[in-house]
Amino acid sequence: MMTKLAGRDREPPSRNKPPQAAAQDQIAALRRRVRGHPCHDCPDREEHARRLERRARLQREVERLEATVAGRSHVIARTFQRVCAVLAHLGYTQDGRVTDAGKRLACLYTELDLLAAECLRRGLWDGLGPADLAACVSALTFESRSAEAVAATPQPGGRVRDVLAATMSVWRELDDIEEDNRLSFLREPDPGFAWAAHAWARGEPLESVLGPDLTPGDFVRAVKQLMDLLGQVAVAAGDPLRSTALAAVGALGHGVVTFSSVEDLPDPARGTLPG
Repeated sequence: MMTKLAGRDREPPSRNKPPQAAAQDQIAALRRRVRGHPCHDCPDREEHARRLERRARLQREVERLEATVAGRSHVIARTFQRVCAVLAHLGYTQDGRVTDAGKRLACLYTELDLLAAECLRRGLWDGLGPADLAACVSALTFESRSAEAVAATPQPGGRVRDVLAATMSVWRELDDIEEDNRLSFLREPDPGFAWAAHAWARGEPLESVLGPDLTPGDFVRAVKQLMDLLGQVAVAAGDPLRSTALAAVGALGHGVVTFSSVEDLPDPARGTLPG
């Protein structure tokens, strides 16, 4: 009986070992397993290990990039569907097909292409002369540096003022439609160049059309952008607006605008600018 009781009090040798010794035994066992692995004696073992580590790192990077692209693809797809909904609502597509109005829209390559197409379809520019058309179309190409600059710029009167007001009204309609479809592509039209475009198309000299916020280089760039959109309008529109748009391009293409580059422009502080 005493022998049995003594046996119960005696713990197995491994259980009596301190935690540090048990850990060392485990480490030794793992080292034996490593040494017994078929790859342990490979002369290129370390190189293979580095390559495997690099492969794992690249795999993680690929997975991260794929997740990012997948997320963006979903956003692009949703945005495309919303754009299609807007175009269908406005009649530029019907049953998945491009309408005649949509074909005219496809001829316009500008930030406000949809607004330009609506101005064409609603006839806002019909009956305008070349200078008046240039002034009205400039609201779709020009961007003032500040709201103060727009407020300080004079505006042409007569039919031009009415058309610019109508253009703003059309933009608000389109902006509301975009907002309903969770889009925001169309910036607000800017009439800040209308007076300068109108005056330049009528043959006024450069000194009279430049303002404190409009340098000769800025002016030439603005006119060339305007001429480009007028050329697109000529392609998209039918006569007589096509002829008027081409006449407006010709009326704007004189003086400093015909220089090969804006770097060639003279400095107004050093002499008279060519008109």
